[in-house]
Amino acid sequence: MNRLEGSTLRKLFCLSLIVIACTSCSGKMMGSDNRETINGTPKNEAQYELDIHTRSVVRTIGPKDRVVEEGYKFVQVEVTKVVNPEKYAIAFEVDYREKPDVTMHLGSFSLYPSDNPGKFIVPTQGKLKNEGGIVLTMVLPNDPNPSDTLRVTVKRLQFLRE
Repeated sequence: MNRLEGSTLRKLFCLSLIVIACTSCSGKMMGSDNRETINGTPKNEAQYELDIHTRSVVRTIGPKDRVVEEGYKFVQVEVTKVVNPEKYAIAFEVDYREKPDVTMHLGSFSLYPSDNPGKFIVPTQGKLKNEGGIVLTMVLPNDPNPSDTLRVTVKRLQFLRE
């Protein structure tokens, strides 16, 4: 074997090692195992379902969220899906619960039309701290029939600077 063939073989060998290493990763990105998850779904992609019987969800706030240091000015609520065949009016209230007995109202919004998803922002009014939680409550002005179908899917609440 001459010198040129040996160099080519080494390159092919190295290339095959790279291909094997890449395919053995099975599509995972480096560092992706360190992301926080909820039921196997990345935390920032988690979704919650509200209905006639479950009308609120709490997004806890902890030191890792750094809401004070980052200066977040808004809470973003993304409604991704609405199943509302009876077209009940749907409103949402957003509150900050600093402690179990201390709650401050941040704002509210409504779906219009009442089966239309969307993104909504509510100002934090500078009230957030690195503890407590954001409470999203679905308010139904008309009392629905308990057997009616009403489901609203919401992404995990996010914090925005601007």
